[in-house]
Parts: sequence; structure tokens; C-alpha cells
Amino acid sequence: MITVLIVMTGIMAGIYFAFSVVVMTSLAELSKPQGAKVMNEINDVILNTAFMPLFFISTFWFALLIPWSLVDWQEGQSLLEVCAAVVYIIGMFFVTAFGNVPLNNKLKLSEKDTFSLQQSWDEYLIKWTRLNHIRTLSSIAACAILVLAHV
Repeated sequence: MITVLIVMTGIMAGIYFAFSVVVMTSLAELSKPQGAKVMNEINDVILNTAFMPLFFISTFWFALLIPWSLVDWQEGQSLLEVCAAVVYIIGMFFVTAFGNVPLNNKLKLSEKDTFSLQQSWDEYLIKWTRLNHIRTLSSIAACAILVLAHV
């Protein structure tokens, strides 16, 4: 069961890593309107992929891991499980929900006006990418901590 959570967390880390080092770098090379439009398309498409169930199931599983670890306390393991869960929930889920998603929504709203889209894109690219780095590092850290807990 924990092995599946470790794999899901690793997949999430890989997705975020790919965005940080490939996707956002590539979009920054495009013209502002083109980069913003492609990102809006990515944001539309990702909602209908395996990413969304993985996003919610992994978060839910980590949320359940906290009380489970506290109730079934295992010396040397449970504290690491709780730490992994907190890092993942705050650094991945909350950063996404309260950082990346609002930026996505703002970028989508600016799509109707090319000038507004260009203005939004500069700010979006910097802020969204920084937040994505946090999600990447949080997912990697949670995965590593969970592996340490079960080695």
C-alpha cells in the first residue's frame, strides 16, 4: 500500500520536474501571446488526464496517512510518514490550490485580450514557475522521506 503511494508521489514529482525544466523553459522561448495560449491549452487538457485523479488520490492518501500513523505509532517510521504527508499536502496540494490554480484562472481570463494576455504572461511565467519549483521539491522530498520511513 505504501509502495503505491511512493510511486504516485514519484510520478507527481516527475510531472512537476518536467514542467520546471522543460515545459516552462520552452514556453518562455515562444512569443508572449503564443506561450500564454499554449499554457492555457495545457491547463485545459490536464484537467481531463490521469493527472487529476493522481493529484487528488495521492493528496487524500497522504491526509489519511497522518491519523493512521498517529494511531498506529511505529517508532522511527510514523514521524517520517507524518513529515512526508505534511510536506506533500502543504508543498504540493496547497501551493497548487492557492498559488498555481489562481494564476491559471487569471491567465485564462486574460486570453480574450492580446495586450492583457501579454501583460499577464510575464508575471505568470515567473510566479507560476517559482511555485512549480516548490511543488517539485515538495513532491521529491515527500517521496524520499516516505522511502526512508520504509527502508
